[in-house]
Amino acid sequence: MSVGGAGIPRLQELTYIESAALAVAGGEPFERIRLAILDRAEELARGTQHDGSFDPAKWHRRRTDPMSYVHNTVDVLKELMRLGWVERHVLPSSPRSAYAHADVTYEATPSGLAWAELVRHDRLGGYNALVGALLNAHPQFEGYLRLVGARPDSTTDHLTVPLLRNDGPSGGSHERYLAAFISHVTDASRAGDLGWSAPPDVIEESLRAYVTRAVQRAEARAEQLRAEQLRAEQLRAKQRHAKQRPVAGAGARQDEPPISRKRFILLCEEAAVRLSFTSAGCPMDYISHELLRRWTRFLGLANFSYYAPGADRPAPVGHGPGRRDRRPARFPASRRARSQGGGPSGTAADLEHPGRSPRRRLIPPCLAHPGGGVLEAADQRRRIRRRYRCRVPR
Repeated sequence: MSVGGAGIPRLQELTYIESAALAVAGGEPFERIRLAILDRAEELARGTQHDGSFDPAKWHRRRTDPMSYVHNTVDVLKELMRLGWVERHVLPSSPRSAYAHADVTYEATPSGLAWAELVRHDRLGGYNALVGALLNAHPQFEGYLRLVGARPDSTTDHLTVPLLRNDGPSGGSHERYLAAFISHVTDASRAGDLGWSAPPDVIEESLRAYVTRAVQRAEARAEQLRAEQLRAEQLRAKQRHAKQRPVAGAGARQDEPPISRKRFILLCEEAAVRLSFTSAGCPMDYISHELLRRWTRFLGLANFSYYAPGADRPAPVGHGPGRRDRRPARFPASRRARSQGGGPSGTAADLEHPGRSPRRRLIPPCLAHPGGGVLEAADQRRRIRRRYRCRVPR
């Protein structure tokens, strides 16, 4: 399996890198690495599911299923190879082939052994070094931090992605909403306070093309599903020796659109995120953006919210007709985080749905910056746990 490329790896949790690196340094085989990552995932779930939804039986089933978390394990090992911390080796191509790799071991490089030793004795310093390695391996990561104002060479302290609240009926026309969304993004771009800019024709073409392709794919999947349901109904009718032929499309609602209103609005948001980062000089798909959002929040470099802190930003730049508030979304940099000094400043990356009351949801940095000194970790952890009730790496 290839480990080339500099795209953002599909790692939902950076702590998986720590678990896998320690297991590889200890000479553990693939199956033990998989269990180490699964144990870390279970630990994270146990610490975040405070509503009683944590199910130990579910995690026990995953431990006994050799195909569970194979994709996660392969992605982590690929990233370790990309970072130069593990020697390149063939990896399972699918969960079904994992059994053939269960006893395979991997060789850690000298730099990989050094990082494993560092993170074992100084977790804060280990993750500080990991940030630097990720920046070198993934230009998109560096570009993301630069655009949201978290790098010393950042030219702006915010990145804005305009969103549009749905005030119409749930059964309203998708085309009408898309036209209003394109108009809203174009107006926000003309205001010149987004951190990026694009001509109106480029905005319309980019947004409309992204949403149209996604809708066409959904319609094709829906048509395929209806055909499969029809074949299944016909097969059951033959088995029952039915006298009447089944009605075409039985089992599927013909009046149900393949894309719901909520899903269509989310597609518009994905298109706006892609347009914003591409126009700002850092092309990025929506999934990569979501992963980097999780990474930077965990590392203390940036945070993301659908609510902008009203005290840090100016008043709305404009209002549209009726109930639709035309205030664009904001990605302001946190003044307190940027004043920490040394290396890339911490950032509060905020995204606001227009019309909602502003709220503050900032988490101060709890880790050292890639190029700067170590923060006061113990005091930071205690303060963050008390105020924000979030998990902080030791």
